[in-house]
Amino acid sequence: MNNKFKIKNILLLLICFISTVGLAYGQVTDTITKNDSIFIQKTLPLKYYKNFGSPYYPEIKLTEEDSLSWPIVFDLSVRFKDIKDLDVNNNFFIGKFGFSTYSKYGFEYVTAEGEDLTDLFRHTFWVTAALNEHEGRYIGELIESDRSGLYKYYSSAVDEEPVSIEENVSNAQSLYEGKFSKTYLYIENEFDHKWDLGNYPFDTQKLIFEFNTLLDTSLVIIQPSKKFVSTFDKNMRNLTEGYEITEVTYKNKYRENPSEILSITPTLKRPEVTQTFVVELNVKRSGTVLFFKIFTGGILSFFISCMVFLIPLKELESRINLGVGGIFGAIGSSAFVYDILPVVNVFTKADAINNLIIVMVVFNILVLLLQQTTFRRFNEDGKYYYKTVEVQYFRRLQNSNYSFFFSIMIFSAALLVILVW
Repeated sequence: MNNKFKIKNILLLLICFISTVGLAYGQVTDTITKNDSIFIQKTLPLKYYKNFGSPYYPEIKLTEEDSLSWPIVFDLSVRFKDIKDLDVNNNFFIGKFGFSTYSKYGFEYVTAEGEDLTDLFRHTFWVTAALNEHEGRYIGELIESDRSGLYKYYSSAVDEEPVSIEENVSNAQSLYEGKFSKTYLYIENEFDHKWDLGNYPFDTQKLIFEFNTLLDTSLVIIQPSKKFVSTFDKNMRNLTEGYEITEVTYKNKYRENPSEILSITPTLKRPEVTQTFVVELNVKRSGTVLFFKIFTGGILSFFISCMVFLIPLKELESRINLGVGGIFGAIGSSAFVYDILPVVNVFTKADAINNLIIVMVVFNILVLLLQQTTFRRFNEDGKYYYKTVEVQYFRRLQNSNYSFFFSIMIFSAALLVILVW
């Protein structure tokens, strides 16, 4: 009897628990998850945005009859056409590119309750390129097209009305599965650049192009197009000689605006979160020629300092002259490298190579001094002869042949480590 009573109570508890969970999921939740903002691209649209209109964000009343669901995902593709004024002495460059956005929605939308969202649905309102304000900025033509065959051409993105409109245009090749509309915008602009010279002269620079969402990430997000991946022209007319574009990479940044508080539901408020979609154009410097151009003098200075070991110990003056010449050559080479490089507060490969050359030249001079101080002249039976007094811990370095090859080996190994690191 007791067992039956316990089983009955357990079943009742389970039924109550399942009913409670079902009721909870059937109602609107006021809890914002992490996926509502920063991680939203991996989630399904949030249902509670269909249940509220004004004054709750985004003040658009949607019902289950509406095909519109938040967030609207824009696929983005960039075609880089030219890069100009990319120079280590500039903190900017000029970029020329066109970018396209793809959406599963058109440029017009009317809700089930009759609210016209056409003004909101022009794509340039959702996604915008981050541009510097200066006299040379140029925002070129804007093209809007959709699967229905509508084609609108604007001579400038700031134009409110299109210059020309065509209908029944085939856009099958420019749109792909699940995408109904497309925009294309051409831009020429000056962009800031922060040089990363840690691996100079074998450095790779990331040219940054940012695309911002103007609305909260619960409404719009950007992702790279998998169908039309971002590309670049291989033979850019104005790209500085010695640079080579290798690839295009992406990353996301998110910005919370604490001064803009959104009323999401009657009981929930939170700051606005916008997305910055960063497209990185990776430009690699062809550093081999530049390496020999700027370091040949320093390397030759090192080998000149090594030549002292090929001169007999008796010829002290010639050895000293070569050693001093090696020092001045190394210092002059270092000054030349620093003269062509901007002042940066980082330790670069160029710094490491310069320091290696100077250290090895000084090392050769120290070995020279060791050899000369232990090479003495003796008088025996009225005859003079020379003899090296062995030093316990530096016996091998007292041998000029050994010192010559040892110095070159150490220098080559250290240089290889610096270049590979």
